[in-house]
Amino acid sequence: MSTTIGIVQSKGGVGKTTTAIYLGLALKDHGTVEVWDADPQGSATEWADATAAAGYPLPFPVTAVNEPQLSKKDSEASYLIIDTGPGNPRVMDKTIERADVVIIPTKSSSVDMARTWSTLDALPEDQPAILLMTQTDPRTITHRQTIEAIDQDGAAYFQTPIKHKESIKGSGNGYPNDLAGYEEVATELIERIKEMS
Repeated sequence: MSTTIGIVQSKGGVGKTTTAIYLGLALKDHGTVEVWDADPQGSATEWADATAAAGYPLPFPVTAVNEPQLSKKDSEASYLIIDTGPGNPRVMDKTIERADVVIIPTKSSSVDMARTWSTLDALPEDQPAILLMTQTDPRTITHRQTIEAIDQDGAAYFQTPIKHKESIKGSGNGYPNDLAGYEEVATELIERIKEMS
């Protein structure tokens, strides 16, 4: 059975492409993976091209797709991950329509969370969505206050935060050797998918 995962957030710079690539690597041990790059900037495609050119290709295809393809194109992968950019509402809407589950990466700053709430509010009421805290430090007051606000709202979120790590920051366009918590995120995601079935 194929599961489509949309990586969606109206705010840029929160780690959408990083999440798409790292989550793809974390899910490859649980089934086949395909990443669709629906961001006009083509960051995921560029990343895949760079690792291949360096002799370390990603273990799954990364394919650039446009808005019409999001509705019409097929995938036989166990996990189809769609990476979106922040500035194209139509692409985000098409991704949300197709997705079985939406992951919303976010930092814990007030600016990022304001856009996160607006992204959540734009989702259909019955759309499964999970917040993923990225580039965060669980020891900080800001992080704890953000989790408290999410709990009060009743929104779903991954228990595993993606910490601010140099290994992630320095991996752009390289093959990640340290999945930095995305293995745990993948395990949580698979459990949530089972609960939705």
